[in-house]
Amino acid sequence: MHPPEETLLTVASGAADLTLRATVEGHLSSCATCRGTVGELALAGGTLLRALPPEPPPDLLWQRVLARVSPAGQPGPPEGERHDPFAGLPVPPGTRQELPLLGPLAWHTAWTPGARYALLARDPATGSFLLLGHMPAGRGFPRHLHPGREDVLVLAGGYADDRGHYEAGEYTVYEPGSQHRPATEGDAECWILVRLEKPIRFLGWRGWIQGLLPGSR
Repeated sequence: MHPPEETLLTVASGAADLTLRATVEGHLSSCATCRGTVGELALAGGTLLRALPPEPPPDLLWQRVLARVSPAGQPGPPEGERHDPFAGLPVPPGTRQELPLLGPLAWHTAWTPGARYALLARDPATGSFLLLGHMPAGRGFPRHLHPGREDVLVLAGGYADDRGHYEAGEYTVYEPGSQHRPATEGDAECWILVRLEKPIRFLGWRGWIQGLLPGSR
């Protein structure tokens, strides 16, 4: 229930895009084991880098550094006037620190009664996007296919699908071509971070309707 080591290496090396960093850093906020692994990978990578000829930093890493630098003469709003879009929501500190400043979240209804999601970020270089999702207790999300990889971090509550049960703090990856039908159990709602490389495709009659919607082709 942890990110694969190759994913942790991508983050440790600075090669991860915005949406992957935000998802993995959310897991690292509560997982000392993975934090230790990232630290070891970063240390090993630093040793190897010192033995190599100097090269410009990767574009993604450089963009990350630039994004953290405030333009001179353009300070942000006073602390008391800053809007916190995640107030009252179980979004971990690691994820918050990676995301750009956001206004109020724009919530959208999903294909399940009471379910909703909000777009948190989109990486223009890779086309991946990050969603914050919420599903009430005792609900199931329609079966769907993943044309691209999907990374899921459970923030609160949990859900179950064909592969097992996932609880708060746990991380799982659905590879391209996989499909599942997640569902909440008992009386516990579920909050998740979802990183998608490509939009999901519903199966059955929902997929037919999805294919008729603008921008679905």
